[in-house]
Amino acid sequence: MAGVVLLRRRADRRLVEPGPNSTYNRLSIPVGKLSSEKEFMKLSNRRQKTLDLRLGLAMACLLAIGSPAFAQTAPSQPTTGPGGSQYTHATVTTNGPYWANNQTTQNQFEYFIYEPGSPTPAQAPVILFLHGYSAFTPQSYLYWIDHMVLKGYTVVWVQYQASALTAPSKYLPNARAAWSDALNRLQNFWWENHVKPQMSTNGQMETLIVGHSVGAFTGAGLAATISGTPTVPVPFGLVLIEPGSKGLVPAQDYSKIYAGTPMVMVIGDQDTVVCDTTASRIWNVSSQIPSSLKNLLWIQSDTHGTPQQLGNHFFPGTSGFDDTAAVDDRDYNITWKLSVAMADCVFGNTTNDPNACSIALGAGNPLQTTMGNWSDNTPVKPLVYYTNPSGLPPIQGCN
Repeated sequence: MAGVVLLRRRADRRLVEPGPNSTYNRLSIPVGKLSSEKEFMKLSNRRQKTLDLRLGLAMACLLAIGSPAFAQTAPSQPTTGPGGSQYTHATVTTNGPYWANNQTTQNQFEYFIYEPGSPTPAQAPVILFLHGYSAFTPQSYLYWIDHMVLKGYTVVWVQYQASALTAPSKYLPNARAAWSDALNRLQNFWWENHVKPQMSTNGQMETLIVGHSVGAFTGAGLAATISGTPTVPVPFGLVLIEPGSKGLVPAQDYSKIYAGTPMVMVIGDQDTVVCDTTASRIWNVSSQIPSSLKNLLWIQSDTHGTPQQLGNHFFPGTSGFDDTAAVDDRDYNITWKLSVAMADCVFGNTTNDPNACSIALGAGNPLQTTMGNWSDNTPVKPLVYYTNPSGLPPIQGCN
């Protein structure tokens, strides 16, 4: 490398050091007195080559700036708020696997329990997390689960599918069996030292249902069939991210969801897997829930920088499967923010953010819809609030 530097210095010196009786142009080439037309042409060619070289270098720099290495970057995780990095707990305790009624050879009844630690609370509200189709392990959503736990909530992840061959008609009863078993374990298996479910002032177990894809569809079905067997508590709220069933999972009568159940539903503008048909059906049939407790949010894809913030079907997963990133701004400001904000709102927890209800059920206010800024301070396209699905833009690739 020393030889290279030396050569560059010599080249620079040759171009800029003046000689006797010489004048200099902007390209630092001596022109002086020209003895002949031949000498003039020779120096003109030198000038042109130097100009071409510098223009080439300038173009290379411009191309480099436009390359991914110089592209704008997405917002980092905010510090505060329900999607932020300030946590009330420092560790997550993982317990399981367990199986409903000890059916250890039947993985459709398998579940894990994630509990907050450091410090370990005596009790905490419990969130049921329902995964998307064939996401057979918690690892597909582990960062999202951990985020909710570190914010102070116990999370129960249930499998409900033993394999892709599990009959769709069994998803709901399988999820119900595992959910009921998990709550019983948390409440009564004192020798296992679990964080007990928090009870409301009227003695009701404080629970919330969060789901993605067919898990969101199953969660809505579970809320509509509370009186089924085994019984499960009425959820304090529903967070339904891109619900869908592809017409394979039996629908329920969503008009039977308790009318006081807050619901936030999210649809992606590039979700060509489930589109918006199922979400629209759940929304329209659950008309008993007042508009003040129902929020429908639309994701606008943004390709201003990297990773691209796409409203596709797989962004809620935190493994990076079929997406532009494993964890990014869409997690912080959509799934993580809305799930924790809803929990904070319905359970009266002001620790994470005193404006939790304005975020979960904000009807389009900036606290709810903001997605932060790209590294050049350009706002990421915000979420858009709709009063009902009839106003949604069409999803290209969906009928």
